[in-house]
Amino acid sequence: MIHELAEVYRRYLDEVAWITRSGAWGSYADLFDQDAIFHRSGFPDVRGREAIRAMILTEATTLPGSLIERTDILWHALDLRRRLVVQEMRHVARDPGDGSQHQALATSVLRLGADGLWSRLDVVHSPEAYCSMYRKWALAAHRSGRDDEAHRVRELLEVTHPVGLS
Repeated sequence: MIHELAEVYRRYLDEVAWITRSGAWGSYADLFDQDAIFHRSGFPDVRGREAIRAMILTEATTLPGSLIERTDILWHALDLRRRLVVQEMRHVARDPGDGSQHQALATSVLRLGADGLWSRLDVVHSPEAYCSMYRKWALAAHRSGRDDEAHRVRELLEVTHPVGLS
């Protein structure tokens, strides 16, 4: 018999794949219970399904987050006793125009709540790794003649992460 946690995680992966293909980013919040917490290193906690929906819609549809075209799960582990899934993800940015690949890694922990919904998501990542990925993407886009988008990404990075960017 398949454990509930494994089944819910499988459905989660299927739903996330559909959301990514369809662009229905708001649906991601429906995978969480009403009082869920989304914690990401370096950012304030996002509390509640509707707040998660608003955050995901904003991040997935605006630069630089909208550059991410796919998320690959590199590995995962289930903790049945504590109802947790730990996974490592590779976020891959879309082609900047020269065929190069740009990616960064994050590790997340999903906690299963009631009714097959997640009650908490903790994401740990290196902001520097993501800044570096976006900066390299912008340079490749610039070299490929996509100056407007490259400029907007670099400008955003200068505002949000000014230290060490050139």
